[in-house]
Amino acid sequence: MRASVKLILGLMLVWSVAAGAWGQGGQPRDVQLLCHRTANRDIPENTMESLQYAVLLGCNLVEIDIRRTWDGVLVLDHDGMLERLTDGAGEAETTYYDDLRRRDAGAWMGERFAGMHITTFDDALRLARERGIQLYLDIKTKGIGSDVLRSVRAEGMLARVHFGGEWDDIKAIYPEANAADSMTVWVQPGITAGQVADLHQKGKLVVATFSANKHEMDLAGMKAAVAAAVDAINVDYPRLGADAVGRPAEQQVHALIGQANQGDPQARARAILALSHYYGFPLQEDFARWLLDPDDRVSRAAALVLTTARPRTPLAVLTPALHSGYADARANAVWALGMLDAPTDSMLPLLQDHDPVVLQAALMAISRSTGNASAFDLLPFLSYDDPAVRGAAALALARHQPETAITAIPERLQIDMKTERSMYDNYMERGRTPLSPAEIARITSFYRSQMKMVQALAMLRGDDATRALEDQAFRLAGDFSEMNGSLAAFNLWDRIGANPQPAVEALGSSDPQVAERAEWMLVQAGSQVLPAVRAALRSENPQVSERAIRIVAWQGDAGALDSLRAMQEATTTDSSLAAWAILKIEMMHPKL
Repeated sequence: MRASVKLILGLMLVWSVAAGAWGQGGQPRDVQLLCHRTANRDIPENTMESLQYAVLLGCNLVEIDIRRTWDGVLVLDHDGMLERLTDGAGEAETTYYDDLRRRDAGAWMGERFAGMHITTFDDALRLARERGIQLYLDIKTKGIGSDVLRSVRAEGMLARVHFGGEWDDIKAIYPEANAADSMTVWVQPGITAGQVADLHQKGKLVVATFSANKHEMDLAGMKAAVAAAVDAINVDYPRLGADAVGRPAEQQVHALIGQANQGDPQARARAILALSHYYGFPLQEDFARWLLDPDDRVSRAAALVLTTARPRTPLAVLTPALHSGYADARANAVWALGMLDAPTDSMLPLLQDHDPVVLQAALMAISRSTGNASAFDLLPFLSYDDPAVRGAAALALARHQPETAITAIPERLQIDMKTERSMYDNYMERGRTPLSPAEIARITSFYRSQMKMVQALAMLRGDDATRALEDQAFRLAGDFSEMNGSLAAFNLWDRIGANPQPAVEALGSSDPQVAERAEWMLVQAGSQVLPAVRAALRSENPQVSERAIRIVAWQGDAGALDSLRAMQEATTTDSSLAAWAILKIEMMHPKL
C-alpha cells in the first residue's frame, strides 16, 4: 500500500470515520474534540502541564506551536518574544535552550502557575504518542521543517500529526504530508444539520471552530454544532468542549471521587493523585477529608496533592489533621506544612506529640521553616530514643541553632557510631552469620539517622563544620558507618580550597576508600587546591605522588607540566603515568 494511502487511512481513523463519524438520523457517535494552543485558557500555553490538561479533558487533537532555539532545540512557543510568556526578554530563536528552560513560563498567567517551563517538541510528541492523541503542528519559523519531520519520525508519530504554518520545506521532502486536507472543511458556528449533511454527502469531514471568532465560550453553539452532526469541534476551552461532545470532565471527576472514597487503599491513593491534575475543580475539601484517613497511603496521597495544588492550599486547611487521632494523619499534615513553607511557630506544638513518626515529621518540617526554634525546643530530641527523630533533630538544629549544632551534632554522631561499631564487632565475632530482621532494622535506623546528621553538618559553615566533615571523610571506618565518609567527602568539594592539606595527607591513607575519596575530592575542588597538589608530586610516599599526578591531569593543570616532564625524563616508576598526565593536560591547552 502506498504511503499516501496509508496516511489518508490513518487520518480517517483519527477522525473516527473508518466506521462512520455520524450514525442514523445524522446523530454523531463520537464527535472529536480539537484544542487550540493546548489548554491555553486554563493553564499557561505550550507548557507540558497545559498539553497534559488538554489530554485529560478528552481532547483528541491538540494544536502546538514550534520554534527552534539558537542551539537547534525545537520547543513549544507561540510568539517567539519571551516578554509575554516568560520572566525573561528576547527571542526564543536567539536564546540557548539551557537558558530558555530556566525561564519561568507560568507566572505570567498568575502566581499559581509559577515554576512551569517551556517544553521541548520531543517531549510533547512523546506524551502524545503515549496518550494516543493527535497533534496539529503550527510551525512558526521557516526552514525548520526537516528538523520537525525528523523528530516526528523518531517518535513514530507520522500518521498522527498534521503540519501547519511554515511547512513548505516539509512538502518538498515528504509530498504525502497532509494528504487528507481536501477531505476536511472548517466551518463557523451556526452551521445547520442540512448543511452538514450536504458536506457529508460530498465525502467531507466537518470541523466547527469555536476559537478566535468571539464564540470561544459559546457552549450552546458548541452543543448545536454537535447536534448538527459535525465530526469535530475546535475549542479554546476544552472543558466546555468536553461537555458539548458528551464527555464532561465532571463525570470523570465524579468517578475518581468514588474510587478515592472506598476500596483498596492503593487504588484509592491512585485516584486521589489522579484528581490532583484537575485544575479549577472544587476538590480542596475532599483532599482535606482524605488527609484524615486512617490509612497512611491515602492520607499521604492527600497531603502530597495539597502541597502541589494550584492555587496554593491555605494553611488553615491542614489544621484539623494536626489534631487527628491518627498519628500518620498528623505526620502527613505537618509534612505538608513544611512543604508549604509554614512558619516555625505553627509546627512547634507538634513537638509535644508522643509518636516518633509525628516528631520526625515535625522536626523535618521545622528544618525547612522560617522563624525561630530555640535550642531548648530542639536539643532534647538529639538524644531521643528513636534514631529517626535524632536525625531530624540534627537538621532542625543546624537550621535554627547553628552555634549549638556545631558542638552537639558531632558529639551525638560519635555516640551513635560507637553503638553501631559494637553491633558491627558483634557481627564479625560471631563469624558474619546472617543478621536477624530486628538487627537489620536497628542498623538501618542508625544508618538513616547518621545520613541526616552528616547532612546537618553540611548545612553549617565555618572551620569547625569543615573539620567535622573531614573527621568523617578521612576516618578509617570498615564498619556499618562507611557511607558517612562518602557523604561527608562530597560536601567537602566546595570547602577545602582554603585548606586542602588534610585532603592531600589523606591521599596516603591505608584505607583505599579514604584515599580514593580524597583524590576525587581534590579533582573536583578546583584550581585553589593545585599548589598543594603540585607540592605532593614530590612526596616520598609513592601512593601520594601517584594520586597527585592523576589529580593534576584530571584538572588539566598547566602549572604542573614542568614537574611532570621532569618526572617523565627521570624514567622512574611514575614516568609512564607522568607521560599520560602530560598528554591529557596538553589536550586541554593546545598552545602549550
